[in-house]
Amino acid sequence: MSNVRVERDGSIGTVTLDRPEQRNAISIAMLEEITAAFAELGADSSLRVVVLAGEGDHFCAGADFSDLTMMTPEGFDYGRSFEHAIDAMAACPVPVVAKVQGAALGAGCQIVGGSDLAIAAEDARFGIPAARLGLVINFENVQRLVLSVGVKRAGEILYTGRELSGLEAADWGLVNEAVPARALDARVRELCETIAAGAPLTARAFKRGIGIVVRHASLERERDGDADVIGEFDALASQAFASADLAEGVRAFRERRPPRFEGR
Repeated sequence: MSNVRVERDGSIGTVTLDRPEQRNAISIAMLEEITAAFAELGADSSLRVVVLAGEGDHFCAGADFSDLTMMTPEGFDYGRSFEHAIDAMAACPVPVVAKVQGAALGAGCQIVGGSDLAIAAEDARFGIPAARLGLVINFENVQRLVLSVGVKRAGEILYTGRELSGLEAADWGLVNEAVPARALDARVRELCETIAAGAPLTARAFKRGIGIVVRHASLERERDGDADVIGEFDALASQAFASADLAEGVRAFRERRPPRFEGR
C-alpha cells in the first residue's frame, strides 16, 4: 500500500504524505515514492505548481527509525534515499509549495527547506533535533537552512535542536508566511492559483536560476565548470523571452486584463 498520494486539480498537482497514524514519519519506501511522485508530476507539462502536504494533523514528524539505525547500512541507504527525494523536488521544473500543519521535525523540517515556498499554520512546529540524536544532516540541507535563516539562526536550530512555532518560522525566514490553522488550506490554494496564473516558462526559468544560486554555482561565467550550469538557466530564460506568453503578458498589461498563458 502506498503512503504517498499523487493528485491533480487542473494546473495544480499535490503530493501528500499519507501515513497519519505515524504522523507521516518517512520510511525508505516513502522516500522512493516521493522521488517517483515528483518525477511523474515534473513530466506533466500541464502542471504549473505542486503542493507538498501531510495527511491528518501533522506535516511530517521526521524519519521513521523503527526499523533502522543511522550506523547500519540501512541507515546510510536512508540518507541516500532522502537526498534523492530532495533532489527530485529540486528537479521538478515547477514551484513546489509546502503546506505545513502540526509537526515538521527532522526530515520533515528539511523537506520544507527543500521546497520552493512554504506556508505554515501559526501553531505548526519546526525543528531539526539532530544534536539530541547524535546525527548530522546532509551538507546541502545545512546550506539550505543557512540560506533561509542566516548563519546565527541556523546555528541555533542545529546546535540546540530548538523548535520554532509557525509564527517564529515565518519571522526567521524558514517559511514564507504563517496563518491561522483554519485558513491554511485557503491560503495555500490562493498562492498556488497566483503562481498558476503566471507565465509558466518564466516560473520554470526562475526555479532553475534560484536552484543554481542555492548550490553556490559561480555567477562568474569564466569559472571552469560553471558555464554549462549557467547556460541551462540562460536557455530557459531565452525560451521565455522568445515565447508567445511574453507577448500575451505585454498585451494583457497594456489592455489591463488578466493574461491567458499557454506555456509556449
